[in-house]
Amino acid sequence: MTTKLTLCTAVAMLALSGAAGRAQAEGSPDLDRGMAPIQGPWQVTITPVDCDTGEAYSDFAFQSYLTFGAGGALAETTASLSFQPNQRSPGHGYWRYTGSQTYRAYFQAFVRFDSVDPQPPARPYLKGVQSVDQSIEMTDRNHWTSDVLVGFRDVSGTMVPPSGCAKAAAERMR
Repeated sequence: MTTKLTLCTAVAMLALSGAAGRAQAEGSPDLDRGMAPIQGPWQVTITPVDCDTGEAYSDFAFQSYLTFGAGGALAETTASLSFQPNQRSPGHGYWRYTGSQTYRAYFQAFVRFDSVDPQPPARPYLKGVQSVDQSIEMTDRNHWTSDVLVGFRDVSGTMVPPSGCAKAAAERMR
């Protein structure tokens, strides 16, 4: 009888702790406002913009995938035709909640080799690292927009062109 009572008590405690965990998750700032967390995979359209004027270069927009993992991990891959085949690695980085439906995301990707005779729309990239820093704002459960700062550094760590700015718009993958 004691073993049965102990087992029933343990099962009840597990059930209650699971309900408490769900209640705590449901009480998160994002869900309180009816917003979904940023976690999960997103299809993103990136549009380069002039950093000074904000003028968008829509003809050069391209797609990327971003996956926001639990605990703040971030994985990225791009379909930008500006890079030559296999010139750029996937990106890896982090994200964090910054409050009021906003997030910050940062990742880096290797530029594996200097561009060889780039033809439009490709640009001349130097071997090194690309960094992407975004301030993200959720617009609803399945969409967000961001302002993006893009930097390129050569292998010696010197900032090189075509560092710049962009706007991004994302839709949750379903």
